[in-house]
Amino acid sequence: MTRRRAAVTTALIVLAACKGKQPEGAPPATTVIADAAPPPDASLDSCRIAAAGLPKLPPTARAQALLDACHPCGDWQPLLQWNNPPDIGGPPRSAIEQAMLACNAYCEPEAKQRFLGALDAARGQDTRGPWRHLGEVCKAAVSAVPDTRFMGAPYFALDRIARALGDAALLAKIQLPLPALSVSGVGVTLPTTPALPTDAGPAALTVLAADLQLGALPIATLAPDGVHVTGDYPGPTIELKALAGKLAGLGTVAVVAPRELPAARLVAVIAAAGGHALQLTVGARGPGGWSGPGAVPIALVARQPAGFALALDTNPDVAIKAAKAAPRDALTRAPVTITLAPGASVANLATLLGALGYFEVKAVALVASPKP
Repeated sequence: MTRRRAAVTTALIVLAACKGKQPEGAPPATTVIADAAPPPDASLDSCRIAAAGLPKLPPTARAQALLDACHPCGDWQPLLQWNNPPDIGGPPRSAIEQAMLACNAYCEPEAKQRFLGALDAARGQDTRGPWRHLGEVCKAAVSAVPDTRFMGAPYFALDRIARALGDAALLAKIQLPLPALSVSGVGVTLPTTPALPTDAGPAALTVLAADLQLGALPIATLAPDGVHVTGDYPGPTIELKALAGKLAGLGTVAVVAPRELPAARLVAVIAAAGGHALQLTVGARGPGGWSGPGAVPIALVARQPAGFALALDTNPDVAIKAAKAAPRDALTRAPVTITLAPGASVANLATLLGALGYFEVKAVALVASPKP
């Protein structure tokens, strides 16, 4: 028997055993490995230890740490990998079905019918359709209230962990950043950076091509009845001229912008912020392909009279090499000025900021290159 077949067989045996103890009631990764498939953990001792230590971890690492330690209904991998078709290493449909039963996922027969009915067509696609069907039917039973925007395998796993732990005092100490999604379940595609992002927000300014929205990033807290969410992201639309007044008293604000947006769009926004502390938001990789909001810990400021100068176009490597060759004190004694070419995107800027973070840069001033 091949390693892959052995892995799947082991996972099915474990999950079938778990099914016998439960009444009837998934983003890409790799195939379940037999050695890494945790069985159901009835005692949850390691889960309680991990939950108690979560506040000491970076917020963007907490969800993964909790899922690694907590297995109240067995291995999470068939669910976390549900979107990968079997022919590219994903779990077979039967493993997903067994994992859902082991977790007592279905509040009523319609939930099972709608989830499984949408499963095959959704696999390999950019959708969380089966999970949203589950949320529409079961609502509070899977923490899909007031809407289904966060429904997916990681969110479902957090719900089941919270209910299994059932310790209100322990759970109340846990706060987890959630993906920045609108009511429709859609969010901007965030840029990424090789640097480790820090906590973002909680205030978030979403910058689109024509609009600004100001709200609070979603935060999950756990309770014996599941997951509770705070935050009004993306918040109401605001005018650029009113920005400074709206930001007053909010602390450091996360700037949420689509990765393909021209970076020069941020120049007017930063100027209108009136010196308020802003940081660029990047995607922080989480369980099951989850992309939560993190921040590059470099202040975005308006144009400064002095500072080391860099030019950014569509290739951030050129600016990174120039920064690497510069004396360290030249990068740190004043905000680095970055002149943005028309083609430079927010993704290009995030890459450069990630590198500047390694050089201990604390602030950058963004300016748009003059029009030809």
